[in-house]
Amino acid sequence: MSGDQDCMRVTLKCQDCSGKLPFNAVTAPAAATCGRCGLTIPLTVSETIRSDQAVDVCPVCTGSDFYVRRDFDPNRGLSVIIIMVLTSMGFYWFGLDLIAYAVLGVFALLDLLVYRRLKDVTVCYRCHTVFRGAYKPSAPVFDLATADELELEWARTLEKRAKSSSNQNTETGKQIRA
Repeated sequence: MSGDQDCMRVTLKCQDCSGKLPFNAVTAPAAATCGRCGLTIPLTVSETIRSDQAVDVCPVCTGSDFYVRRDFDPNRGLSVIIIMVLTSMGFYWFGLDLIAYAVLGVFALLDLLVYRRLKDVTVCYRCHTVFRGAYKPSAPVFDLATADELELEWARTLEKRAKSSSNQNTETGKQIRA
């Protein structure tokens, strides 16, 4: 591999503060530490991910359920829609109906052009880890029923981990006091 462009780029989401932690799959550490809250997340990066061949197992939750979506920030998309609607409403308020509809049409065409230029990314249903690379995405499109089921499963797993670590901390504190 000749550089960062030739390897898969992975962005995981911190379970505590929802911060985004990007790393290259080739040089992936054994654990990622969140710069915002300090949480350490253990990683298990498979060889197919390291070689940018496919996404087979999530390095964060070790799940194998993924979906494909366009590589576009939903918050940015919502901002564009709000600007479009407010601009169109302003023209409509002043009785310039034709210009209001033209604004909507122009934004729709721009949206279509941007959408066609975007590449696909693979996303883990459970922990929302995002995978970008030259591999050919093979996961299906987003399914709401699957997302609801797997996100709840991941939340229960995190809850169990938090309880077990707090129990271990309590037991360690008791041992130190004794």
